[in-house]
Amino acid sequence: MNQHHIEVTVSARNFQDNIRYIRDFVAPAKLCVVMKANAYGHGLRQLATTAVMSGTDYIGICTNPEATTIRDLGLNVKLLRLRMALPEELEESIRRLNIEEQVGTMEAAEYLSDAGVKRSKKIPVHINIDTGMGRSGFFSSQIEELKKVCTLPGLSIVGIMTHFASADAKDLAFTEKQMADFYHVRTALDDYLPENVLTHTHNSAATVRLTPKCNSLVRVGAACYGVRTSRDFENPSELKPVMTVKTRVAQVRKIPAGRTIGYGSLYTTQRDSLIASLPVGFGEGYPRSLFNKGIVLIQGQRCPVVGRVSLNITTVDVTDLPKEVKWGDEVVLVGSQGNEEITFEELADKFQSVHTEINLMAGFMNQVSYLY
Repeated sequence: MNQHHIEVTVSARNFQDNIRYIRDFVAPAKLCVVMKANAYGHGLRQLATTAVMSGTDYIGICTNPEATTIRDLGLNVKLLRLRMALPEELEESIRRLNIEEQVGTMEAAEYLSDAGVKRSKKIPVHINIDTGMGRSGFFSSQIEELKKVCTLPGLSIVGIMTHFASADAKDLAFTEKQMADFYHVRTALDDYLPENVLTHTHNSAATVRLTPKCNSLVRVGAACYGVRTSRDFENPSELKPVMTVKTRVAQVRKIPAGRTIGYGSLYTTQRDSLIASLPVGFGEGYPRSLFNKGIVLIQGQRCPVVGRVSLNITTVDVTDLPKEVKWGDEVVLVGSQGNEEITFEELADKFQSVHTEINLMAGFMNQVSYLY
């Protein structure tokens, strides 16, 4: 049974074109397309083959079910886990999923090395250096421990990496400091690392803004989906959004001045108004935090969300539109209509979030249509 009240569309063609553009943009560096969290809500099963056919060298995942989805599709692409793993995850990965793991503690490194020795097959790992993200990894001061990791008999050191905390900020000073700290560690380990080791630091923002310093591999998520984690920089114009979200007008009512709208009576009409009710709310992934803040497109013009976003209803003011708004008219929640556009970044900024939250909710909570 199809959903009629909301339309979430993912363009596999845009996803393909974005990956190919980024691949050429960073060459000769290798590309890891980040597809964790169900490809940021866009659909891992539906898009993984597209990523491989578009030339990615790695797919970045976090969980074993994500890896299983990719392996069940018959894809032998290299997989990189983008967080630390639990022992049970590691055992399963070693046994049948062939994930290249991060190591950021001596405990994890020795665990994996022992597993490699027992199986008489070295485990491919990437050494994670914490230069300022603060979530995981060896500190850049732990040079002696890092040298020991490099010599563990059951490990194959495939990469050495760090993760930037604020490469999407206006000021890149902290990112530059992180790079300097990372290269200090990289240099100190020169005699302990394989010649062909992958050095990788760049996420989407760094890949776009600091391309000449992108090393031998980049890990790109947001940019592959045509979005940014911040509006403090611009993506290349060649990168196009992959997801759009639309609904339709369910009802239009004339509301007198002085009437309140929605739960909590958070909006009061200041004039006689035309209010359109939309059949979507936070139950369809439209953020509840957008009450009195959100914007939608109707007739190619911006219309403000008024009142609380309910579970399955959102109300917008259409008083100023030049033409009559009718039952069933198209409403764009994210995307383009006429000459106007509402982006994931714009909406996310309205409630101090990030595009990923809206992408995830729209993708997980609705049927998704794919354009190939």
